[in-house]
Amino acid sequence: GGAAQRQAQSDEGGAGTATGRMSSFGLGGGGYRSPNDDMQLKAAKMEVELVQDLFNRMSDLCFRKCINNKFKENELNLGEQSCTDRCVAKYMATQKTISETFQEFSAAEQQRMQQQGMMPPGGAQ
Repeated sequence: GGAAQRQAQSDEGGAGTATGRMSSFGLGGGGYRSPNDDMQLKAAKMEVELVQDLFNRMSDLCFRKCINNKFKENELNLGEQSCTDRCVAKYMATQKTISETFQEFSAAEQQRMQQQGMMPPGGAQ
């Protein structure tokens, strides 16, 4: 009945704080965070910033290129829509190519440095 239901609710409500474990978002009752956790958090924040920057640059470029700045209509016309679609697709394809090329270059450079004894196997960590 009521007592069992209240106990179940009480158990659910205190689960994150009474155990001293952190939630997956770093909220909750303290706990131990390893240096690796901090590095992963910094990497995730950096990735979010990079994606935001990519989106902002793409938006600005495609807006300047495709949208009539006189704003005669409330909606994009067909030409503006088509131009924007093509612009975004090309921008993303270009960014993908650049990223893949950079990753290949980085891997080759890391391998070269390992062969010359300048870096331990597994890369800089």
